[in-house]
Amino acid sequence: MIDFGFDKIALIGAVALIVIGPQKLPKVARTVLEQMLAEHPGILHREVRSAVEVAVVLRDFARADVNLIAVNSGDGTVQAVLTSLFAEQVFRPLPLLALLRGGTTNMTSQDLGLTGSRIAALRRLIAWAHHGDGDAVILRRAVLKVENSSHPGPLYGMFFGAGCITQGIQFFHSRVQKLGLSVGPAHLLIIARFLLGLARREDALVAPVSAAIRADRADIAEGGGDYLLMLISTLDRLILGVRPFWAQGDAPLHLTTVNAGFRHLFRALPAMAQGHRNRYTRPEDGYVSVNAREIRLEMDGAFAIDGELFRADRKRGPLVIREAGPADFLRL
Repeated sequence: MIDFGFDKIALIGAVALIVIGPQKLPKVARTVLEQMLAEHPGILHREVRSAVEVAVVLRDFARADVNLIAVNSGDGTVQAVLTSLFAEQVFRPLPLLALLRGGTTNMTSQDLGLTGSRIAALRRLIAWAHHGDGDAVILRRAVLKVENSSHPGPLYGMFFGAGCITQGIQFFHSRVQKLGLSVGPAHLLIIARFLLGLARREDALVAPVSAAIRADRADIAEGGGDYLLMLISTLDRLILGVRPFWAQGDAPLHLTTVNAGFRHLFRALPAMAQGHRNRYTRPEDGYVSVNAREIRLEMDGAFAIDGELFRADRKRGPLVIREAGPADFLRL
């Protein structure tokens, strides 16, 4: 039995107690969730619809001395929670976070959250918090801080992407989401479509982003370059469990880029997906993976943080990405 002293619990969801994105929860799941919460009236729970509401709710939880917060939603709400926690600093120390798979995309929760369905995970969480049931592991992970002069304040999250990433998010919302596929098949469809676009080379869906990248004190490409893919994360695994980072070293920010002039893509991909270097994943063939403590990007256009889209304007200064500090996540 493990007792971490988490005696006050709060549940927060991006309308996830009722709605995930535009889709309503199945009636049975909603009924079960409501019954579970009714049986445990001491658990605070709130529904939120925006980042502003997330911030308001977290202030309420801080006043109630909550020290364990379950986020029943997807990556976008996790990003909003992290931004509020780190920007406002109303919690001292930060609460333990338990991520349930309650959204359209659950990349962060798949790496750092509770396993299984949101109902089963919440049931285990309540049993552990109240009675110490189950084997708990606390995962400490660095959080990204993204400073963007085009945005009024810093943004926080676990994953930054540009190039194919932002195009993939737009493709999902415009084409894939309406198909009603579950998360795994939806991701496979998006990846397959982009591999087809890469094979065609001139497909508008895989248009590169022009950027100058500086990782710590080193330029990734002299004078900048055109990138089909740009990933920065502190996660170990991304969608479908891929591990596209193979650099060595203990710096917390993992950066991988694929240049528009790539070669041998389909021979490099198996190694890239498993976080390994092979003879095709070389900088001269268009593939770079480094670890850093600070990354500066001079770029124009869209970028994503945990699935949420933002824009950069190099005329207003670079994007600066660094470690904000650690957050603790419950794996149960």
